[in-house]
Amino acid sequence: MRDEKAYIYFDEYGNTHLDTESKSGTFSHFIYTAIVIDENNLEKAIDIRQKVSDKYRQGSPLKSSKKLPIDKRLKMITEFNELDFGIFSLVIDKRKIDNKNLEDKKTFIKFFQRLFLKQFVNRYKNFEIYFDKTGDKAFKESLYNYVNKRIFSPTLFEPDRKYIIADDKYEEPLIQIADFFSGCVGKIYCVSHKDKDADKIFDAINKKLFIDFLPFTTSNYLGNYSEDLDANDKKIREFCLNLTIEYLKTKKCTIEESELLKHLLLIFKTNPNKLAETYELVNVLKRINPKIEKEQIREIISSLRYKGILVVSIEGKYGYKIPNKKNDLVGYYNRYLKSIIPMLTKINIANNAIKKEYFEIDIINENESLSLLQNLINVVEYKKIE
Repeated sequence: MRDEKAYIYFDEYGNTHLDTESKSGTFSHFIYTAIVIDENNLEKAIDIRQKVSDKYRQGSPLKSSKKLPIDKRLKMITEFNELDFGIFSLVIDKRKIDNKNLEDKKTFIKFFQRLFLKQFVNRYKNFEIYFDKTGDKAFKESLYNYVNKRIFSPTLFEPDRKYIIADDKYEEPLIQIADFFSGCVGKIYCVSHKDKDADKIFDAINKKLFIDFLPFTTSNYLGNYSEDLDANDKKIREFCLNLTIEYLKTKKCTIEESELLKHLLLIFKTNPNKLAETYELVNVLKRINPKIEKEQIREIISSLRYKGILVVSIEGKYGYKIPNKKNDLVGYYNRYLKSIIPMLTKINIANNAIKKEYFEIDIINENESLSLLQNLINVVEYKKIE
C-alpha cells in the first residue's frame, strides 16, 4: 500500500440502460474512468487543466460530450501528458449483465462504484476521491453514505480518506480531466460508439492507461498488463503482432478486414489474453456495414486464416484474438482437432455400416478423390490401437 496521498477524480461514460438493442443510440458499454494524481503533482494539474481549458475551450469546462476534431483531441492529450498521472478505467459490457436488480439506475451506480473504487482503497493509504454530481439531493446523500459504509471509512490508522461528490464546474474543476479522458476511453472500447480514430487515441494515452474489463477475464487492475513469457512465447507474440500490422499496410486488406484487425490489435495491446467475442466484432464492423451479421464475421476470419493471418479461437473459450504465446496456438489447434477426429469417426462408422450390409459397396475406397480421407481415418484408427 502506497504512503503518498493520492487525489482521485473519476467520471462516467455511457448510460446505465441495460436494454442495448431496442433503443437506438444506447451505449453498449458503461465506463468509469479515474485520473490519479499524487499530492506533489496537484498544483501542476490545476495549472495544466486551466491552460488546456483556455487554449482549446476558451476557458469553458472540458466535456467529453463535446465533439472534438481528432487533431484537437490529440493536442489536448499531449498537453495533459506533461503531467505525471495515471488513467484507470473499468469497462463494463452491459450486454453481458443479466442481473435484474441492476436495471435500477441507482443500484447500478452504487454496485459498480463499489467494484471500481475498492481497487484504489486497497492501493492507497491516504486519498481523496472526487466524483461529479449525479442525481437529486437524496440520491447524492444515499450514494455518499453507501460508499463510506460499504467501501471505506476513515480509521484511527488511516484517518485521511475522503469521498466527495462535487460539481465539476464550480467546486472541483479537476473532475473535468476525468470527464475528458473517460470520453477518450469510451471512444476506444465502447463498440457502439467507437471512434474511427480509436487507434490514434489509444496510442496517445496508452502509456498512462490501465484497463480492466467486466465481466472479468484476467484482472491486472491498477497496473499495465504484464506476464512473464519465455523466449519462444515472445517470438510468437512478436511474429503474430508484426504479421497483422504488415498485412494492414497491404492493398490486399479489405475495409472489413482492416476494421476487424484494428480492433483485435487494440484489445491485444490492452490485454493480450482477452478474446473479442463475435457479437463485439459485429458491432465494430456495423460502422462500415450496418447489415453485417455473425456469419460474415466468421467468413472474414476464415479468409484471413487462408491468407496466413493468425486470428485464433481457443478450445473451451469464446471469441477471437491475436496469439500472444505458444499455448494460444495449442488451444487453437486443439479446437480443430476435437472437431476433425469426431468427423472422421462418423464418416468411418457410416462407411462401415454400408459395407456390413452390402459388402461390395465401399464409398471411400471406390472414389479416388476420397483416398486422403481413408488415410486420415487409418491414422485415427491406428492411434486408438496404440
